[in-house]
Amino acid sequence: MALGLNTSTSGADFVPHIRYDARAGRMFRADRAQAADGRWETTLVDITSPPPQFLMDLAQIEIGWLSYTGGTPDLRLVPFGAALPPQPSKDHRQGFRVRVFAPKLLGGLREFASSAKVVIAAMDALHSTYEAAPERGQGMVPVVTFAGTSPVVSKGPQGSSTNYAPVFRIEKWVARPADLPIGALPGAQDTTAAASPAAAAPAPTASVPAAPPRHVPPPVSVAAPPVTVAPALVTHDTEF
Repeated sequence: MALGLNTSTSGADFVPHIRYDARAGRMFRADRAQAADGRWETTLVDITSPPPQFLMDLAQIEIGWLSYTGGTPDLRLVPFGAALPPQPSKDHRQGFRVRVFAPKLLGGLREFASSAKVVIAAMDALHSTYEAAPERGQGMVPVVTFAGTSPVVSKGPQGSSTNYAPVFRIEKWVARPADLPIGALPGAQDTTAAASPAAAAPAPTASVPAAPPRHVPPPVSVAAPPVTVAPALVTHDTEF
């Protein structure tokens, strides 16, 4: 993998995230709020359509091992270019994490992480494009669009299955905003076995909710002719 892929984090603060469902071909914003009883709840907001845009901090992408077993994410990550550490457990899979930023669509800074192979392949291609661009050497940040999906059919003992690879496209480059600084970001920390209980205690549980509904069709493949996409669960403005 061109990204190459750990260990860091306490977790005093929880950085909100976006997630991509490869089986449905849809992107979601995970909004967390504290209920009246004090428990934290996560609401998934479908941001697939119209095609979302956000700044993607590819200069600080991290790679490593991700596990979501037991409902709590365990990310063992190193900066891109560092040696990949040993696999922590059989439940950990290679993956990445990158910061994204869009004040209007995402409410500011979020994280995007995945260990799905079709997502890693798409990010790998995007990162190669990023590395080859002259704007990278100027310290600029790409504005990336989730432009659609491409079906990937795989065959196994139980038959064929289809996942949808995201298609990411760099639309333009902008100067790095103050809200997306170089260096460690407050609260952007990994969950690791080495994290002390005192550091981890204040963090709300980053529970992983049940998979999003499957009745919503995936967005049109970028190679297919235009079609009308079913309305998203929550509408949004693609502008920052």
